[in-house]
Amino acid sequence: MRLYRRRLLRGFLAIAIIAGLAIAIISIALPFAVSTAAVRDRLERDISEWTGHEVQLLERPKIGFWPVPHIKLNRISISSRNFPDAHPIVFANEMKAEFSVLSALRGEPSFSNFLLVRPVFTVEIFSGGTTSWNSDAGRISEGMITSVENLAASADESRSPRPIPAHQLGEVTVEKGTFTLIDHTAGTEEKITALNGTIAWPRLNGSVQADINGIYRGEAATVSMSSSEPLLLLAQKTAQLKVDLVSDPIRISFDGKASVAKDLFAAGTLSVVSPSMRQTLLWAGTEIKPGEAIGALSLDAEVQLKDGRAMFDKLILELEGNRGIGVLDFKQSEDGRPGISGTIAFNSLDISSFMRAFTPLPRNGEEIAKTIDTSFLNQLTLDMRLSAQSATLGPLTLTNVAAAARIDQGRAMFDIGDATAYGGSLLGRISLAESGIEGAGEIRFSAKDINLEDALAALKIEGPFPQGTATLQMAVSTKYPTWATSLNDLDGNLKLSIVNGFVPSFDIVQFRELAANERFFGLGGISSGSFQFDTAEFQATLSNGLAEINMGEIKGPAAWLDLTGIIPYQRGGLALVGHLKDVPVTSEAQTDAPEDPDAVKAEDHSIAFFVGGSWPAPVISPILGN
Repeated sequence: MRLYRRRLLRGFLAIAIIAGLAIAIISIALPFAVSTAAVRDRLERDISEWTGHEVQLLERPKIGFWPVPHIKLNRISISSRNFPDAHPIVFANEMKAEFSVLSALRGEPSFSNFLLVRPVFTVEIFSGGTTSWNSDAGRISEGMITSVENLAASADESRSPRPIPAHQLGEVTVEKGTFTLIDHTAGTEEKITALNGTIAWPRLNGSVQADINGIYRGEAATVSMSSSEPLLLLAQKTAQLKVDLVSDPIRISFDGKASVAKDLFAAGTLSVVSPSMRQTLLWAGTEIKPGEAIGALSLDAEVQLKDGRAMFDKLILELEGNRGIGVLDFKQSEDGRPGISGTIAFNSLDISSFMRAFTPLPRNGEEIAKTIDTSFLNQLTLDMRLSAQSATLGPLTLTNVAAAARIDQGRAMFDIGDATAYGGSLLGRISLAESGIEGAGEIRFSAKDINLEDALAALKIEGPFPQGTATLQMAVSTKYPTWATSLNDLDGNLKLSIVNGFVPSFDIVQFRELAANERFFGLGGISSGSFQFDTAEFQATLSNGLAEINMGEIKGPAAWLDLTGIIPYQRGGLALVGHLKDVPVTSEAQTDAPEDPDAVKAEDHSIAFFVGGSWPAPVISPILGN
């Protein structure tokens, strides 16, 4: 047994020594057995046969065999045969390619796994949409033609598809490359730098996978693309396509069918996430200014792009933190402006942030209006129907909201067609125009049967403001854009009606006592009671930061109160004249009562006073001699 083992071990050692010697001999002999000129000529011919273009290997190649057999060239140029005056479509400082030793020994080396170092890819677009990359020859072009013919044959039962040759290509790796797109029809040039990545296309009749990263307009981006029908895609026919774009301005994922023809087509699932669409639009080179466009956006939808129109179905949209579902339609008008329309239903909606998504919301007034124009009103059109179970408008809370947002012909409008709030209903409009009889901005607002106590609490308005069930109508305009308007810039009028209410911190008995004995006093000293009233009516004119109270009447069962004057509301000041008087006796009561010449006339308890100080702590100064 031991003797058998020794013989077996000696046999293995002999085989190993022979194999090692064979490898050493082959390694020494290969450089002499493989013709450098044959490998170079075959590589040049193979690239030309694949692409259908003119190939030039400008320097003598070097052949290496570690770690795998490969050929290395320092300069390579690929030029269009159809457009000889165009830039080379590919120029690389260095190229490596792996090859099969056995095929090289036969004099017909086959290549795979190409590496391009510092290549420059150039695509030129000419009239009619033809590019410098177009070729009617080469394996790729022949495969494209066959794929298109097979696509037509699939609709004709009498025709049989032709097989596509399974030519081997392998992988193409790019290091430190540059891609340039020159559009001679539009006079534009775009460039992507620092290109690194791999395109894997094992066989001509198989799938393709590309993973590329680069820098475009100062932003790093990574693109992953795959297609099971790359030949149809290159032939500008509809083919399966999956794309993922990752960058700081935007992330996009698409999976479906697409065509990269002049009239783009896509149908599939789409996901888009952008922390700032302003930044994205600037990065994409649109004319919409970065401070005048949509803010944070994310969407998931089934999309169809056709005839320059994108339709989003089963849409889940989050815009400036407002999440909703619905449908959207994007299309470009004849004058080139993008248009957005659709219907979105929100669970909750922040109206201010939603408006800010389409129009800038600077700080206020004159300073901002000087630096921000309204040109965005002519850069897009918008027509959206909105609904929300709950919504906020500043500090106010609304429910069951139906609204619409529109931008068209130099005018933007946000309409609240119906909403409930604080026990009542309201509707309103906020509009912005470049010019017009209403000025640059206009706000119209009306509310009915509002619980004013709850509304004032939401607005954090304190002090002796009349409360009750209120109806409000307000119409104001401004010479500045609505979003760049401060309270000082508003001009218009306001009408407020209240029923079955009270004035807090206003006890009539204590008020009369203080008015009879004090030259001035604050209402804080009479806060133990309130002034009950049946109706209250106010009419005011707003202008230059002032509210002029043209009419103010509060009618209670015990007394009536009149108020007129000016409120500098921006500063919280007060300058009012009030008149507290007894409830007048009606003419009917005077007629029915018998006249008694000996009766003493009822004492007149009327008090005239001045209201000064500031809100919410006004100071009362009785007017002497009233």
